[in-house]
Amino acid sequence: MPNLNGKFLTILNLGPDLPQLLYLKSKPQKSRSPIWGKASYLPRPHLCGKGFGVDWSHFGLARPAFRSAIDTDSYFPSAGHEIALATVASGFARRDSVVLLDGNPGVGKSLVARQWLEQLLPDVPRAVIPNVHAARPNEFLQAILFDLSEPYQGLSEQELRLSVTGHLLQASAVSGFPTVLLIDEAQHLTSAALEELRLLGNIETRHGTALFTILVAQPMLRDALQRPAFEAIAQRIAVRVAVEPITEEEAIDYLFHQIQAAGGDPDAVFDEGAAPLIAAACGGVPRLLNQVAGLAASLAADAGAETIDLEAAMEAISRLGLELPESDDSAEPDILPHPARSSELGQTIESKGAGSLNAKNQHQPVAGKASKQKAARKRSA
Repeated sequence: MPNLNGKFLTILNLGPDLPQLLYLKSKPQKSRSPIWGKASYLPRPHLCGKGFGVDWSHFGLARPAFRSAIDTDSYFPSAGHEIALATVASGFARRDSVVLLDGNPGVGKSLVARQWLEQLLPDVPRAVIPNVHAARPNEFLQAILFDLSEPYQGLSEQELRLSVTGHLLQASAVSGFPTVLLIDEAQHLTSAALEELRLLGNIETRHGTALFTILVAQPMLRDALQRPAFEAIAQRIAVRVAVEPITEEEAIDYLFHQIQAAGGDPDAVFDEGAAPLIAAACGGVPRLLNQVAGLAASLAADAGAETIDLEAAMEAISRLGLELPESDDSAEPDILPHPARSSELGQTIESKGAGSLNAKNQHQPVAGKASKQKAARKRSA
């Protein structure tokens, strides 16, 4: 593989008719020993990817692991996610109007919301808006009707509003439950759309409110709700729960869980130290864990490795622009003597101790002798 001024040229075989060239604009990747020590920069041409797909049967898996899409079958019950899940369930049990589920990108907000939907009874009506850029109320109402499989085209704003209202009342009368409306990427909702959502929350039946809304958003929505323009809808949000990154220990368990969910054995897939390295580099963000582990699996398979080893893990971390965790070089290793040399070491220590004692005695005058010399000098004077 040619080295072009520090750039490595990789030929990606996407198929017999689709050859492509990729320039990796980076210096040679770091190579570390299995114990994270000081790195030396060495190129690894054997790890340059041959393709984007992974034959997961190579690792003994029945299906792909580390999926990028929302996968409730691989849901990992971390402590923070379980708290968020229970909080949403409590809000629904109380028939609250709106629940806010927010957090930074990739922490698993959407997965928690979808997991909760999976746990609902089949009779509970629901609508899911995966992403919405509704600047006006009619666009927001159209998005709801579209997911409810109701007519949404050619209607005025008032007709759209009446259609949504009628559907909510009918669904509540039939099921006895409010319609669950899940809005993902809710930080894109305008103040007009949020006001329309507040008005829909006023629809009630003898069972309570006819609409239960889950707003899944990034933290910017929580910040926007502090403004006076959003005060009315902010008062309707009775529950606000933030989804945080998982811990480093949970991240290792998360990686193992994904392998197990795909029908594999984590000990047979990850080489020793690879999973902790990936967990330390991803900061507890499940999306990054999936990306790094998936790329590491692809690199390991392309290199013919039987497991995801440290070298593939470090290469994947570097390619995705993440930082390798720093090793602790301050702690010096304890060097223990071989058992066969224990007696020899003891003799050496004893001899050194005796020599030091003799030298000390030679330089230190004896108290009795010094007194006699002092008395002799006085008599001679």
